[in-house]
Amino acid sequence: MEKTLQQRLVGAVVLVALGVILVPALLDGSGYKSRHDRNIEIPARPVLPTLEEVQVKPVEIPTPVDIRKERVEQKKKDIPPKPIQSWTLQVGTFSQESNALSFRDSLRKEGYTAYSESSETGGNKNYRVYIGPELEKHQLEKIQAKLKAEKKINALILSHP
Repeated sequence: MEKTLQQRLVGAVVLVALGVILVPALLDGSGYKSRHDRNIEIPARPVLPTLEEVQVKPVEIPTPVDIRKERVEQKKKDIPPKPIQSWTLQVGTFSQESNALSFRDSLRKEGYTAYSESSETGGNKNYRVYIGPELEKHQLEKIQAKLKAEKKINALILSHP
């Protein structure tokens, strides 16, 4: 073997031997203890009283039905009732009651739910004829279109009191 190669092998063996001897001495764990000052000891187990020594009062559990009833009653109190919206169709205004009643009767014969009301405006008494009331506005819109097409009556859809 060449001399330089032999010297390199001997140097490598010496370095490995020093590493095997010195590394365990450096890594014995003493450095870890000096860096961390925590006490990792588990405390002693506490002494607890036995079940016979403990006095527990029974807890009263309400039934689910009671809770539901309370919630429903509370919601009823919190939410005011929503008024029902209804609609009516004004089909005519007359100055004479007899004309209003005869027009109302003719509408009833055709199958409409017609009624009349009287009102006073500026000293004059008027009689209005209505069809309805209905809960759904689109039904009155159909009747309004039918009356306009067949009888040329311009009717108004109004909110029913």
